[in-house]
Formats: sequence, structure tokens, C-alpha cells
Amino acid sequence: MSSKKRRRVVLTRLSEPFLQVTDLTYQYAPAKSFSLGKQSFTLEKGKLLVILGPSGSGKSTLLQLIAGLLRPNEGEIIMGGKPIHHLPPEKRNLSMIFQKTYLLPFLTVGANVEIGLKLKGMPSHKRRVRSEEILNQVGLTGFYQRPLSSLSGGQEQRVALARSLVIEPQLLLLDEPFSQLDPLLRRQMGSWISDIKRMWEIPMIMVTHDREEALALGDQFLILRDGAEQQSGTLDNIYYEPANRWTADFMGIDNVLDGIKKGTRVTTFLGDLKVHPHCIRVPDGPVRIVLRSEWLQLDFTSSIKATIEGCSFRGEYTEVKANVNGESVVIKQLGLSNYERGMETGVRLATSNVWCLPKEVM
Repeated sequence: MSSKKRRRVVLTRLSEPFLQVTDLTYQYAPAKSFSLGKQSFTLEKGKLLVILGPSGSGKSTLLQLIAGLLRPNEGEIIMGGKPIHHLPPEKRNLSMIFQKTYLLPFLTVGANVEIGLKLKGMPSHKRRVRSEEILNQVGLTGFYQRPLSSLSGGQEQRVALARSLVIEPQLLLLDEPFSQLDPLLRRQMGSWISDIKRMWEIPMIMVTHDREEALALGDQFLILRDGAEQQSGTLDNIYYEPANRWTADFMGIDNVLDGIKKGTRVTTFLGDLKVHPHCIRVPDGPVRIVLRSEWLQLDFTSSIKATIEGCSFRGEYTEVKANVNGESVVIKQLGLSNYERGMETGVRLATSNVWCLPKEVM
């Protein structure tokens, strides 16, 4: 009798995220009312998590817990498969960049960069080689012997970045590091961060209240308000699919409109619209839909008539307010608009479906 070979089945375990934060909480002294509610998220190598929120939302508190500058009341932090929430900052193998550079003005650029290597006991000649390599990577070739007094604000931030990277941390934390720079320098520093993330594949966590900066740099997002998570997810999630009215307002969604949902359609003063596939399970009845201002276009040929209420030029675009069937909507037009108050035109919807939530949520 012939024997059949038994196929061997090998079960492979999915790799765990590089950083796992689970149920992390923090309560300030009783005299202060603020507390950080349970926070949980994961982060892969080569990804940047942006923690967004207004002042006092708990962004920096959460970052300081990860850095070890604060000790959590509850929860755990696992990095590279090992718990670190009980370790002091110097044992966590991470670097942190603050709003201020905290560079030592009496030292040269090179001496500032190699401080961490000196503390690790690396010989001076190796420290210089390594520091110059890092300075090259952040666009400061030949700056090793420069005095700090000769640097611009953007160059000082790049020195701080080099100082953080030279020790080869496993995780880079950024606490609003560009908030004191002018808009042009902010964009330039953002480009450096993106380049470093790509070249080093180092995971990063960045705190900011600047929505534009967050959207330009982030892979993952966590939005906080008063110590509580409002929403987390990818760029698509937070930009197009707000979890509640507050998040919609915070993410700059100008148009939150009433509608009546029935099945896959929702009736609004803009007409009968198709519901986003993720919203199909929203119960039929009164809902609110969210429309970003760039999804609406002014079009004289449209059957949906509108009257211009006002225009505000914002530099890269013009914000147009229009009245449609007695309701106001905000429309974003690229460049300078020729529309004037009182002009009659039409409105066209430039999206195939709309995001909606129950009225009590929005």
C-alpha cells in the first residue's frame, strides 16, 4: 500500500510593531485637574506618528511619558519587544528634540553634536568622524568647527537634529521643534525630517498643533482633546472621515450639513447624494454630512444655483462663501477669484460620495 506524504504546515507569527503603547495614563498632582486618559497605539519602523491637539490636550504629556520624563500611573510601553516604561530616560535608547534647541553656546557645532558620544566613552577621533557624517546628512557639511553664533535658526535646529541622531537612537521624539521658526524654515525642516525618516527608517513621534505640518509629515495620527483621544488612524481617516463634530472642526472641515439618509443615499439641500461605503451602516434618518470646501466647485452651468456672499483671498486660494437654497457653504478656489458679493452662479459637487454620521454625533 502506497503511503502518502503528509504536508508539513508551518505557522508563522506576524511580527509585532516596533513600539506598543497600551492603556497609558497619567494624573498630575491633585491641585491640577488635568489627567491623561488611557492611550494606546502602535508604531512601525520607518513611520511617523503625529500627536495633534490644541494647547492643554495632553500631547506633550504623552510624549514625556514615552521619553521617561514622566512615569505613568498605569499602562505599559514596549519598544523592540522589551518593556521600557520602568526605565529612566537614559536607558531607553531614544532621542528627543524640543522647541528650544538647548545647544551649549560656548561649544562649537561639532562639540555640541558629539556630546552623547562623549558620554558613551567613544574616542575623540571616532567622535569627530561620526559627527561629521551626521552633519553631512542634515546638510551642514563643513560646519563641525563653526561657532554657534554664526548659525541661523534653521541651522541650529539641524544641529539639534544631528545631536539626536548621532547616538543612533531606536526612536526619535519631536516636541513641536519647529514652532519658533518662520514658515519657510518650517517647511525646510519638515523636508529634512522626511528625508531622515526615509534614509534611516527610524520611527518618529511628533507633537504639533499645526494641522498643515501634521498632514505633510505624518503616516499615523492621534488627535487629543482634554487628555482624551478623539480620533486616530491614517491620513485618509482623519482628513476625510471625522469621528465627531469637534474633530471635523479641528481638521478644518467647513461644511457640516443636515441630511436625511435612506439606504445608500442622503438627501440634502445640495441634492440627492451617494453615501460613503463606510457609512452604509449609519441608521436611516437625520444625519449630518461633511464636505471639505475643496469638494465644492463654482459652475455657472450647474443646476444647483448659488449666490455669492463674500470672498476672502488666503494667498494660495480664495475662500468663497455662497448661499445655496437658503444655506451657507464655504468653497475653496485656487488662486485669486473674480467673484463678487451678490453674483449669481452655480455649485457642483466634486466627489462621488459623502461621509455622514448620526446627527447626535455631529
